[in-house]
Amino acid sequence: MKKLEINATGLVIEFLNRYQVWKDYNTLHHPSLEKIVDIRNSKTGIPCIQYSDVDAVNRCDAPIIVIDCIEEGKHAAVWFNQYNKDKHYIIFASDGHCNQLPPSAAANILINYTWITYYHFLFKVTDTSNNPLGICFYQENEYQFNTPKPMRFVSTTGVARVQRDYVKDQLLKKINYTNFIFKYSGVDLGMPSGQFDIVKFEPDSFDPYTSLLKKYPYSLSDTLPINMYNQANFNLVVETDIPQRFGFFPTEKTIKCLITGMPFVIVATPHFLKYLKEIGFHTYDSLWDESYDADLEYINRVDKIVDLCNNLDSFDWTANQSALELIALKNRSNFLNLNRTMNKNFQQFEQAILGLNIT
Repeated sequence: MKKLEINATGLVIEFLNRYQVWKDYNTLHHPSLEKIVDIRNSKTGIPCIQYSDVDAVNRCDAPIIVIDCIEEGKHAAVWFNQYNKDKHYIIFASDGHCNQLPPSAAANILINYTWITYYHFLFKVTDTSNNPLGICFYQENEYQFNTPKPMRFVSTTGVARVQRDYVKDQLLKKINYTNFIFKYSGVDLGMPSGQFDIVKFEPDSFDPYTSLLKKYPYSLSDTLPINMYNQANFNLVVETDIPQRFGFFPTEKTIKCLITGMPFVIVATPHFLKYLKEIGFHTYDSLWDESYDADLEYINRVDKIVDLCNNLDSFDWTANQSALELIALKNRSNFLNLNRTMNKNFQQFEQAILGLNIT
């Protein structure tokens, strides 16, 4: 049996705590399973450092370093590539499929690494929405399918970025209607939305992590603007990673649609919808064209998504309400089966550690 101890910090502690619960469950219910690894949190274990603390990483003299990148994904390579190249890094991140990158994509990460996937935002939203000791439990979280809706779509996007600017510019240039909410870094670029949102902040001062109430860990990213959602037929989600060709980094922006049951169109990396289906969720390929998901070229994907937004203006939302409600029910129900996704994450974790050359 291979043994590994990690001096965990940050969200890696959360991961290891959940992993230990999973191990204890399997010990109790599946005692015949072979124990291939013993992975523990220990103050004498492999050091764990936050991904952006490049100085601390490069000062560390350990041959293997654990990197806490759980709130980020492959886009953090800009930090990774500043690390010393003579060490091995175990990177914990919320980005899936990065352990299977093709050589052309893996070449963008210039260090020796082992990638551990943990869909942090998926489990965070699940936890906070179902914990009666947390404020998120008391949020209304079911999208209403009453029609007609005053808005065709709603889109709420935080920090302004160049790749998001391109989505914004193309959308405003080519969209054929005006009845939409498009809130970008606090600025309404479509119809006014302030009356539907309890969260107020100055334009371009978006901070998703500052708590709105001192008593609770309840930040802007935790809020669920259901009143705003209920004004529109679908949610145009602009994800964090969008121009890259590889990876799967689902954040709270997508997961809020899944947990409320709201229909969605998602600007993200290629095959994002395909990977959502792999973890049990349903999308809308039976109702409209989702071929944008397979296009590897970012500009082409955005163009196809804008075209789809225009086409959905004539979609018969009333006639298709039952089909949309069924997809919503399946997605909301899938949150009861996320143990399957966690099982897979932990099994891949063990196999990745088993493959490390640790004496």
